[in-house]
Amino acid sequence: MRFLIVNADDFGLTAGINRAVIDGHTRGIITSATIMANMPAFDHAVILAKKNPSLGIGLHFNVTQGRPLAEVSRVRSLTNNLGEFLGTSTALARRLFLGRLRVEEVVIELRAQIEKALDAGLCLTHIDSHKHAHALPQVCAAIIETIKDYGIGAVRSPREDWSPSGQFGSFKLLTQSIGALGLAQLCRISTSRLSRSGVKTTEAFFGISQTGFWTRQWLRELIEQLPEGVSELMCHPGYVDDQLENVKTRLRQSRMIELQLLTDPEIMALVNEEGVQLVNYSFED
Repeated sequence: MRFLIVNADDFGLTAGINRAVIDGHTRGIITSATIMANMPAFDHAVILAKKNPSLGIGLHFNVTQGRPLAEVSRVRSLTNNLGEFLGTSTALARRLFLGRLRVEEVVIELRAQIEKALDAGLCLTHIDSHKHAHALPQVCAAIIETIKDYGIGAVRSPREDWSPSGQFGSFKLLTQSIGALGLAQLCRISTSRLSRSGVKTTEAFFGISQTGFWTRQWLRELIEQLPEGVSELMCHPGYVDDQLENVKTRLRQSRMIELQLLTDPEIMALVNEEGVQLVNYSFED
């Protein structure tokens, strides 16, 4: 059997992204979304999530963008002089490798974000992270050790070992694919820890190398060649509005393209023809 979780990242970043996630769920193949507890459209996302209970909701743990939910004085190693996160996972990794990142502060912020989502009435199916920060083994370990306190039993493993052919149409795609390979190797460090902990993840993961460059051919090939077991496809749908224009992100028009493909009747028909079952992280095989 082949099962596919289609997870929309950045739920709660902007109202336009929130609406696109719901449209992709009600009119397309999105089955899951991960919410950003420290972003301005969080409350709007919660309202929409409660109106659409069939959409699985996880936490998009964010220690790279915006401000922390915890008091800045308690998470100094995660922030800059302005009390904001460092902006990129690379900057976070640099601080970690220099011995200046305190894992206990990662846990403090993780608990603050989980508890905000739970206090809002959400039931979290899993955890992933903005900019794949939890690919860092120390961050992943902090998540594994913390989520058991909240009854959360699954974590994304952004280990993209394979992707459909024809993706190297530009230098940017090539560099993203190389980056995805490096990220996969980093994730392998946490694989055994995930297995020993009993935390669930998927057998396969897709979406990193092609982020921002989705095509119909690529998505068709992914569905047709999907491996056995449970896979996750990461996506970033969204409507471009003034709020998104003011967000620091390279993903703008590409969000509209992804939404169009995720709600395309031909793509939906192909999923059915291939016998792929759409599920979310609450799925029990």
